[in-house]
Amino acid sequence: MGRKTRFGGGLLAWWMAASALVQAQTTVRLEEVLTIGGPDSDALLQWTGVATDGEGAIYVLDAMDFALKKFDSRGRLLGRTGRQGQGPGEFSTPRWLAFAGERVYAIDQPVFGLLVFDRNLAYQKTLPLPAMVDGVEARPGGGVAVVVSSYDSPGRILFFDPDGRPAGELRYMEKSEGFLLDKVTFIPASDGGIYLGYLFQDKVERWTLSGDRSWSRHLFGGKKSEMTTVEGFSLPRDTFVLDIALDSRGRIYVLGGKQAKNRGRDVVILDSSGGQVGALTLPEPSHCLHFDDRDYLYVRADQGVTLKKYRLVFP
Repeated sequence: MGRKTRFGGGLLAWWMAASALVQAQTTVRLEEVLTIGGPDSDALLQWTGVATDGEGAIYVLDAMDFALKKFDSRGRLLGRTGRQGQGPGEFSTPRWLAFAGERVYAIDQPVFGLLVFDRNLAYQKTLPLPAMVDGVEARPGGGVAVVVSSYDSPGRILFFDPDGRPAGELRYMEKSEGFLLDKVTFIPASDGGIYLGYLFQDKVERWTLSGDRSWSRHLFGGKKSEMTTVEGFSLPRDTFVLDIALDSRGRIYVLGGKQAKNRGRDVVILDSSGGQVGALTLPEPSHCLHFDDRDYLYVRADQGVTLKKYRLVFP
């Protein structure tokens, strides 16, 4: 009886582990629903940032056109603004984009600040920041969060309310941990948490806004980045997480970098506790992931001249 019980318990444990493994390996299928741009189109020259609003409009930063562009839900161009330069509403190296409230927030890489436009692409102001900006995301309930980077004060995410006033700060790394190791992509959660994916470290983490780490997860076996020396600085070479995104159900999508089997294409899907619940592979490499309010996924294609919109189909 005891042996049967132990055998039964072992079989149950094996079945539960196998079921978890099957769930973790669930492959999500992509159905293309929209293409903007393409090799034979001049709609996009090399897009770098994408955002969407609640009405289905799509906002895109175009680095080679030095422009912010707005498309409707069918991919028709509604308007554009910007030109090459360093004046108000101009761009030299446009990088990231977010839509929050009635405003579009754009990052021009050399500018220590956020360029703010209304939803009709009229330039409003530049919100000054203390350091170079590495990313911007909308906050649930309004306002934005930005990650800023400096050698003297690494690992900071700053929060702003809908009127652009400071609303807090998250410190997730100390200077002693290594140059460039604070580089992250991030996404605020609807429950007040924030998810971080490290570019040069094998880490995906959840933090509270009060500065507590809830959990930390390795997706690539805990590997360390190889290092190289440039002008006396020791710099990491391997990329791990290129971007991180959330759908409306709170699932976390992590886009793998150089350490992934398919660089810029493999996406690991986690639940809110960090457990893997699925995976998908993009048809072409992308540098970012973006979900709209209806859980359509937007990614890069054709080396940046094409923006693809997909419906995700779960088994």
